[in-house]
Amino acid sequence: MSSFIHQVGQKVGSQMRLLFDGMLGNGMLEEGDPKKGEPLRRMVGDIAKTTTAPIASFTPITPGTISERGRKWRKRDSNLEERARRYLEPHAPKLAPLLVVGWNLRMRTTAGVAITSRSEVWLNPALRSISEEEVEKTLLHELAHLLAQHRHGRRRLAPHGPEWMQACIDLGIPGESRTHQLPFVGRRLKRHYLLRCPGCGESHERVRSPRRTVACLSCCRRQNGGIYHERFRFVISRKPEE
Repeated sequence: MSSFIHQVGQKVGSQMRLLFDGMLGNGMLEEGDPKKGEPLRRMVGDIAKTTTAPIASFTPITPGTISERGRKWRKRDSNLEERARRYLEPHAPKLAPLLVVGWNLRMRTTAGVAITSRSEVWLNPALRSISEEEVEKTLLHELAHLLAQHRHGRRRLAPHGPEWMQACIDLGIPGESRTHQLPFVGRRLKRHYLLRCPGCGESHERVRSPRRTVACLSCCRRQNGGIYHERFRFVISRKPEE
């Protein structure tokens, strides 16, 4: 594998040098121009050196694993995981073996969360002190999120839209509520960030700034078929201190 990657790197480096020469020949850059040509030549050279360096090893992302960052407060539950796989097996046999299910010790007011990109479901440990029925209901609620996304690939879905509702029906919880009314006691965090849509002007307050690029779902659904569009990307600003 290392030898193969090394060969690919050599080809990439050669192609980048050819691209750079072509840019000079087509008049896109003037050779010797200290503001354009030379900096780009150095950049191409640096990248070429990087891409031709052999890679000794790599660590692939393995389904069914927990990131180091979340290992401290996320505890897998083998019994709960097996139960969840039995629920999903008839509807998504390829998804079921990838499931990771357990308890998130940092949850306060959230009953559960589904991470569709990693096929994970995490529940609030406080559910166990309420009733086993609530554990079961919340588990199915979150599994419906995974099932809905699995059926529609990378298409962006409304969190509790018709796709999720259909998944709830298939999992045996028709008419499931979007939110819970459980007596969780949480802490109030100050929301420092404001997300505003440049299209419709809709705004949302957040405790933390989003790590990924996010856009207004309403505008994307209304004007771009539910697919992300840069035109509706949220403008993020920090709220003034009170």
